[in-house]
Amino acid sequence: MSLRTVRVPPDVEALFSKAEQVVSRFFRDRRDDPTTGTIEIFGERYLLVRAASLSVEFFDLVRGFYGSGLEAEADDFARNILYDLAHTVGRSDAHNFHVKMGLEDPISRLSAGPIHFAHAGWAFVDISPNSKPVPGDDYVLHYDHPYSFESDTWLRSGRKSTFPVCIMNAGYSSGWCSESFDQPLVSAEVRCRGRGDDACRFVMAPPHRIEEYVARFAGASTDQVHGRATAPIPDFFARKRIEEDLRRRFADELREREAAESRLRRAQKLEAVGRLAGGVAHDFNNLMTVVIARANRIARKMPEGDPVRRELEGIVEAGERASALTSQLLAFSRAQVVQREPVEVDRVLADIARVVRSPDDRPITLDLSLDAAGIVVLVDRSQLEQVALNLIVNAREAMPNGGAIRIATDVVRNQERIGDVPVGECVRLTVTDEGVGMDEATLGRIFEPYFTTKAGHGTGLGLATAYGIVQQAGGGILVSSHVGRGSDFQVFLPVHSRGGAAGELADVLSERTSERRLRLILVEDHPDVRATLEIGLADAGHEVIAFAEPRAAMSIDDVTLGAMDALVTDVAMPDHSGVEVAQALRERRPNLPVVFVTGYAADPSTLAAVRGSRVLAKPFRTEDLIHALRILLRSTGDPKSRGGT
Repeated sequence: MSLRTVRVPPDVEALFSKAEQVVSRFFRDRRDDPTTGTIEIFGERYLLVRAASLSVEFFDLVRGFYGSGLEAEADDFARNILYDLAHTVGRSDAHNFHVKMGLEDPISRLSAGPIHFAHAGWAFVDISPNSKPVPGDDYVLHYDHPYSFESDTWLRSGRKSTFPVCIMNAGYSSGWCSESFDQPLVSAEVRCRGRGDDACRFVMAPPHRIEEYVARFAGASTDQVHGRATAPIPDFFARKRIEEDLRRRFADELREREAAESRLRRAQKLEAVGRLAGGVAHDFNNLMTVVIARANRIARKMPEGDPVRRELEGIVEAGERASALTSQLLAFSRAQVVQREPVEVDRVLADIARVVRSPDDRPITLDLSLDAAGIVVLVDRSQLEQVALNLIVNAREAMPNGGAIRIATDVVRNQERIGDVPVGECVRLTVTDEGVGMDEATLGRIFEPYFTTKAGHGTGLGLATAYGIVQQAGGGILVSSHVGRGSDFQVFLPVHSRGGAAGELADVLSERTSERRLRLILVEDHPDVRATLEIGLADAGHEVIAFAEPRAAMSIDDVTLGAMDALVTDVAMPDHSGVEVAQALRERRPNLPVVFVTGYAADPSTLAAVRGSRVLAKPFRTEDLIHALRILLRSTGDPKSRGGT
């Protein structure tokens, strides 16, 4: 019996002849019933679909969706859709046919495919002797579809394509063969009548060998031309491009996600440290207030040059450094006490330059060039000192062999915003070193909390703290650096006023009012702090009425309250806060000046609600408290602040 539905090499004709009988029997069992809209073959429902709607007309439809100028993208999309659909349908049809007809041998399963293909109206199949349909990597099928439905629809429409059009033929046949041999296979059309070639010719092989077999058997090029192969392999090339693109996108998203998670972990770590610092800061700063104030009090009573006095001054200095570290941690937890006031930057830097010393024998010099005299910014003075010290220390650490640190100020007017640097008139503080410098990677991280290049020492908080303080003050920082050529830090702070207003405030202690004896209400629940402040204020000639409990202070009689110059109160106390004490006394003495002393201000906005008040961060020296009182009394409208007793 000669074959009617397939053409194969003579040595396999017997096999395909048997397959032709099996498939013919399958398709003879057909029933059409238009009254119910059904077509059944071998007991299962089938559909009739117009060939053109799945080929030339489908491409036209997709091009219409994409619009003019995007024809190439539309054709790529249509090809991939049709190939994947046909490949999936081919695998499904093969599985169903194998089960119904009881085919188990892979060769028997595969041989039924071309015959089923012809009966279903896809195309006639002509298999070349070059073919080697065996399981494994050596599988290759070289074949023609002389009457492909897809080429036929293009030819009947009078159209000629620029690419092989038999996409579904390739997809369906590769799907059937993949199912038959239970291995991935892909088919490429290397010649196509719809493109003007003399035949519709295909090569089918495992995906990783398809290019090799296309070149060997078809003589076609798979070189990329404008992003598409001259012998396109939709499943292989398109999926490969898509997978690579998805892989790149996934890798990018993964990196972004890891970076975000890293930032989140750092933020959580920062928050945890902040909560820890906030939790211990109150008690720690109370203790440091006692240490600093009492050591300073004793030191002041001793003559200049006394070795014991120098030891005591060392204790005070160490205590203040410990307090500075706590302040850095509190800055991150947003619990730091901030008292913004008019400050003359040049004065602050001049004071710092007098006390900064090199920690060892390194030849480090400070070169001061201050050109912003009388220019005032609005900032917490202690925080500005912290910024300057952090930058100087950072510069010093960058010069292990010594060198010069240049500290300069000037006034600039920024025409546009650069990074965080504000527009308008600013005081610019510049700290330049001759150190090792930084590369781009380091520059990108220097303001990250806990990032440090000082292996074995350094907290990684100095520059991060400086950055946060400057931002809170409405300013910004610019940094430039080159490896081996040093670094340049520029801090910009908005100008608040001119004329040295800060200097006037700094000179309050020298005025006559600084010599007046003050009467003060002191409310402090910590016994050592309370005793230290009582003794220190008494030594300075001031009268103090001290209370350990807020309720007792709130019950002070009107006569005594009227004679007082100011209230000094802790903020965080049992039963009632210092704010509640101030508000209760203000009901009877509306203009009573108030100084809040605190090591941990959880809600600074609450303190701000008490007008005519000032905040002093613990720890502090007794003279710091007196200085704060003088400034407050000078600015308040309370009659008791003018005149003596």
